[in-house]
Amino acid sequence: MVEEARARRILFIINSLEGGGAERVMCLVAAAIAEAEKHWRVALVTLDQARDNYALSERVTRIQLNAGGSLLWSMIALRRLLRLERPDIMVSFLTRSNCAAIACSRLVGIPCVVSERVHTTSHLSSHRVRRLKKALIRCLYPYADRVIAVSEGIRDDLVAHYGVAATRVVTIHNPVDAERIRRAALIAPSVDLPHDFIVAVGRLVPNKNFSMLLRAYAAANVGSALVILGEGAERSRLEALASELGVSDKVHLPGFAANPHAILARAQFYVSPSNAEGFPNAMIEAMSLGLPVVSTDCESGPSEILQGGAGAPKVTELTKARFGILVPPDNERAMSAALQTMSEPRNHGHFAALARKRAHDFSLDRSLTEYRAVIDTSLFSSHARQTAG
Repeated sequence: MVEEARARRILFIINSLEGGGAERVMCLVAAAIAEAEKHWRVALVTLDQARDNYALSERVTRIQLNAGGSLLWSMIALRRLLRLERPDIMVSFLTRSNCAAIACSRLVGIPCVVSERVHTTSHLSSHRVRRLKKALIRCLYPYADRVIAVSEGIRDDLVAHYGVAATRVVTIHNPVDAERIRRAALIAPSVDLPHDFIVAVGRLVPNKNFSMLLRAYAAANVGSALVILGEGAERSRLEALASELGVSDKVHLPGFAANPHAILARAQFYVSPSNAEGFPNAMIEAMSLGLPVVSTDCESGPSEILQGGAGAPKVTELTKARFGILVPPDNERAMSAALQTMSEPRNHGHFAALARKRAHDFSLDRSLTEYRAVIDTSLFSSHARQTAG
């Protein structure tokens, strides 16, 4: 039995490694499992042909498919791969990968663990394509062997609205490799930076609501510049808005940063204006470097991080939470006041000390133990079903 366990073959599956928090976490978890379990065979599969923006451990085998962003071709390509590789279990991140993995799991008979990274109800609007995604989640997610939610809010949403049994959902917060982040922070930044700046991180897409942040920043009239790390379709619109607001000389959009920690470590504080989040990786990583945080109280992760746990009522005004400042989503006036409040030295010092303390609760070792437990439970349950059958 010991030798059989040691020889386990695990496939991690994701759309691509182009960039983003989920991609970074998958690389981190896959590498940690491969390093901790020397006799396991760990592979990471991307469904699409795209440039990798994250380095992968040498102990993790890299496999690249060519689904071209299509769910149908993702399922076809993945099914072929599973018949060839015959892994013991799959672990997938992100909606398309999750749906393809669950469908193939039922067809091929390989257990499947999926990780939901966003609060689905808030993240997917009533747009026709997004309604289709919600329908697919309702149809497929209940058939996953286990569903990992990265926050309690996501867990509650899946159980309440998408037919996933509460017994099949486990919450595992995103891990922080604090030592790796500290080493990366010591490296010189890859871009020129202002002497004094506030930092935000995320794709330049409407859901991140950087347009609200720009308006709030202009109204706050604080001395620090604003640096927004990330790339996306909203770049030209955000640049035009900064110019219109008269702050283009103080707003910097350097794009995607392969090492954001070198930039985070030099910032005054971190700000998140999102309309919806799963569990914001960049926020925890910033806190591990001692950065105070201002965030919208959107569904579902920021409150759990800054209030110290799940279950707190949504804020209706600027609120000094236990570990940072929260404001209502899409509230320009409250965000502007929060930027001013966190710029005050007394508040900055208070929340800087608490940020590093809170980040310790999301250690890589703790996350790895939880992932191992989910994998073991899923394999045991699958074996029991096969034996009973």
